[in-house]
Amino acid sequence: MMRRSVDCLARVIATVLTAAPFFCAGARADPVAGVGVAGNVEYSNNPFLLNTTNTGAVRARVTVSPFIEDRTARSSLRVSGDASFSAYNRRYRDAIDLATQVGYSNRLSQHFSVRAGVSLNSSIGSSYNLSPIFEPPSTTNPVPRIIDITVIGFQERSTQAQASAGLSYSIDDRNSISLGYDGSVVRYPTSVGRSEYSNLRQNVSYSRILNSRINIGASVSVSRVNYFGGPLGDAVIISPSLDGTFRLASHWTLTAGLGFSSSRVDIGVGKLKSTDLSGSLSLCRSDTRTNFCLSSSRGTAASSFDGVRTTSTVGISYSYRINAHDSLSASGGYSRSSAPQRVLIGTATDYLSAATSFSRRFSDRMTGQITGGFSRSSFEGSRSSAFASIGINYSFGNR
Repeated sequence: MMRRSVDCLARVIATVLTAAPFFCAGARADPVAGVGVAGNVEYSNNPFLLNTTNTGAVRARVTVSPFIEDRTARSSLRVSGDASFSAYNRRYRDAIDLATQVGYSNRLSQHFSVRAGVSLNSSIGSSYNLSPIFEPPSTTNPVPRIIDITVIGFQERSTQAQASAGLSYSIDDRNSISLGYDGSVVRYPTSVGRSEYSNLRQNVSYSRILNSRINIGASVSVSRVNYFGGPLGDAVIISPSLDGTFRLASHWTLTAGLGFSSSRVDIGVGKLKSTDLSGSLSLCRSDTRTNFCLSSSRGTAASSFDGVRTTSTVGISYSYRINAHDSLSASGGYSRSSAPQRVLIGTATDYLSAATSFSRRFSDRMTGQITGGFSRSSFEGSRSSAFASIGINYSFGNR
């Protein structure tokens, strides 16, 4: 079943991307292309959250981020990438992190639109984002994503390949439905203590605009998690939800979703069934100078250590534009990942982080930042880290 579903998803993505040049026919501006270059120097007393002493180090990092985008009135095709080189003055190995993404969307008619994309990421020491390719974080509605906090600070390389495809249909001016598929594969080529897996998620949703202030809807997703090396830990997760967006005032927006996650996990001698509350909530304010959000989420998803876990997250973010050149931002968050569902003895994991940053724009192409923060994790023993960094960014080409 899993292999057939993945093959079907691959064929849909290949078909849409192959047809992209024909769909893009029509009024077209010249392609937009550019390269961003960022340099950063950072000191951290424990960059990989190790449970030991004498862990401080200075890191110098250079990141190059090229992109090209071809856009018409109805379609968009974007290819982007990141290549980051990090060098440490002591203790840690130098590292190269690579990422690339291709995304395509097209409004085929007044009522019908399609999208498809693929991404590949290879990195050390960071948690990957489980959100679909076409749901980037938003400063005005940053509902925390369900991430695998057992990976944060991990000192071995992880690779993730992801593909996404979907379609949307507007029934009329107020009602619309959408169907989406997201597949990912997570590997750890140099680690023997991590669980590698594939995850295929199918989602269908309906939304209705009641008036200029209220939008409501419902959705249901089905995730199939397959751990490599045997059936132990394999899971099916069904998550229905009721959703709504409410504009409370001229600058305030409330976004909420409430549902549950029903999981069925293979424990070797049968299936372990569990049902947990799931949902999300964000309250945000945005105007010409400030952005503020208080948000939370809860959901069940695969993890890379002992199987499926339920993770709860709460976060706060604030940014303020002091003048045309300077801005301040601050953010903080707390996540708790339950004990894995497939083992009889397991522990929950907590992760706490906060950071603040000052940014100055020197020109249309150049910006600089000074950032400081800390993090703390209880995964396999309590460990914490504090850091301070200074960096500069410069963009070439079109922006």
